[in-house]
Amino acid sequence: MLQPATFNNNLLEWYHSNKRDLPWRRTDDPYKIWLSEVMLQQTQVITVIPYFEKFITKYPTLSDLAGADEQSLLKDWEGLGYYNRIRNFHSAIKEVEENYGGRVTDDPDEFFKLKGVGPYIGGAVQSIAFNHLLAAVDGNVLRVMARLNADARDTTKASVQKSVKADIESMIPLEAGDFNQALMELGATICTPRTPKCILCPVQQHCEAFKYNTVHDYPVKKKKPKKKEEYYNVYFLQNDRDEIYLYKQEGDLLKGMYELPKFDVDTSMENIEDALGVELDHKKIYIGSEKHIFTHKVWYMEGYLLHTTSSNEHFIPIGEVQNVPMSMAMKKIFRKFIAEETGGL
Repeated sequence: MLQPATFNNNLLEWYHSNKRDLPWRRTDDPYKIWLSEVMLQQTQVITVIPYFEKFITKYPTLSDLAGADEQSLLKDWEGLGYYNRIRNFHSAIKEVEENYGGRVTDDPDEFFKLKGVGPYIGGAVQSIAFNHLLAAVDGNVLRVMARLNADARDTTKASVQKSVKADIESMIPLEAGDFNQALMELGATICTPRTPKCILCPVQQHCEAFKYNTVHDYPVKKKKPKKKEEYYNVYFLQNDRDEIYLYKQEGDLLKGMYELPKFDVDTSMENIEDALGVELDHKKIYIGSEKHIFTHKVWYMEGYLLHTTSSNEHFIPIGEVQNVPMSMAMKKIFRKFIAEETGGL
C-alpha cells in the first residue's frame, strides 16, 4: 500500500521542478483547460500544441467558439481525428453560453451533465481549473497506478478504472489539479509503456513492480481484437467545369466531413452512376493506393480518375476544396489526385 503523505510530497515536488512547459499550463481559464483536455484525448502532446494555439488564437473566448460555424470548426480540427470530440465540445460550449452565462460551471455535478463530459474530462477540468478533489484517470495514470500497486487486474475494464479512480480520490491532496497533472506527467515522461526510466522515478521507493523487478508485467490488458479491414475504390470524379464531386458524410465515424465518392471494390459502374446521379465515361485512370488506420478498422483505398459531363449540387470547383473539412484518410488519396492533375508537382 502507498503511504499517501510521503508519496504525494515526492510526486508533487518532482512535478513542480520538472513539468513540461505546455501552453495550457500557462492559463487558469477553464475554457482553455477544457479545450486542451478534449484535444489531448487519444492524441499526443506534440500533435496537440499547434492545434491548441491555433484554436485559442481564432477562438480566444468561450463565446467566440460558441458562435462558430460547425463546418469551420471541423475544418480547423482537420487532421486531429476523432471528430465527435469537437462536435460534442461545441454542443457543450453552446450550452454553457446559453445556460451558464458563458462561464464554465465550477459545480462538478452540473459540469458532468454536459455533452461529451465523461469521468476523465470531468475530473481533469474540475480539478485543474477549480481544484475539486476528483481524479483524472487516463492511460498514463492507469499504467502508473498498476505498476505502483503491482495490480494485475485488466485495466481496460470499466470496473477496474472506476476502482483506480476511487483509490486516487481516497488519497488526493488539496493540490488536486497539480496532483492529477503530476500523475499524467509521470506516465508520459518517466513511467512510459516500453522503456520506463525507473532510475529517474521520483516515487520509485513506493513502486511494488520496481521492488520485484516486474515493471514490464504491468499494466495487464486484454489482447486487442484484430482491426476490421475494408477495401474501397475512391473516385476523383471531375466534370468539364473543373468541378469535382464531394459529399458530406452523415455516418458516425466522420460525420460532417467531406469525402470523395468511395464504393466497395466490386461495385459496378452502372451502380455508381445510379448512386451519384451522373453519367460516367467508363474509362478509369488508376492513380494509386493508400491505407488509413482508424481505432477499430483499416481502410485500403485504390484511387481512380473518372470523367463526367454531369453536374449537380454535389459538385464544387476544385479550387474550393481546400475550404471544406476533409478527413485525413480522404486527404491522403486526394493528394494523389492533385499530383496527377498537376503532373506530380
